[in-house]
Amino acid sequence: MVRIMEERRSLEHRIISGQYELGTEEQKAGYRQLFGEEDIQHKFDLYFHWYNIVHELGHCLLEHWGIEMSNVREEMYVNEFAVAYWARADKGERMGELRRLLEAAVDALPSIVPEDMGFEEYFERIWGSGLLNDAVIYGFFQLNSVRQAMEKGADLAAVLEKAGIEADLDVPVEAYGGEVGAAYVQDVLECAMANLRRLKLDLPQVRVELVENPLIQCCE
Repeated sequence: MVRIMEERRSLEHRIISGQYELGTEEQKAGYRQLFGEEDIQHKFDLYFHWYNIVHELGHCLLEHWGIEMSNVREEMYVNEFAVAYWARADKGERMGELRRLLEAAVDALPSIVPEDMGFEEYFERIWGSGLLNDAVIYGFFQLNSVRQAMEKGADLAAVLEKAGIEADLDVPVEAYGGEVGAAYVQDVLECAMANLRRLKLDLPQVRVELVENPLIQCCE
């Protein structure tokens, strides 16, 4: 029995998500640079406690399915996955709001990519360096990556096919109509998991763990 329980625990993935309202002023500063001062709590929650929950779920799924990519390619892929998922599972208002948030944030940031280098090439080069500990630099990468995924507009079938995953995409999914915020992240995840099960995808066990530090947004 103990061995069985240990094996089950080993299959579980955690999405770890920090909370803006509980962070230190130093931790919050980078997000204010990215999103601006106005309505910062809502912007943080919309991005990290709605959109990014499915982004992190994408990482969990790739690991569960045994699909390996370079770090940068994986980040860009799970952004395509999350964008394609929300295009099917959103009533439309939040994706539109997220697009406007990204456009404003990206347009306000100076480009950090050298003129003689492509976006993906540059971040492959600096990945794993201390540069990515800077919230603005890492934010530049992620926000641009999400915006590129939105501009590409690939549907969920095409995104899954790119990774060699088959799903029943004729099945309708349930739009998430709940609230957005730290208190509701498990609801966002459970709705997404239920929808992906409807599509006949093989899923691991996944749960969300909230922490205080808003700079921590990851899965393991």
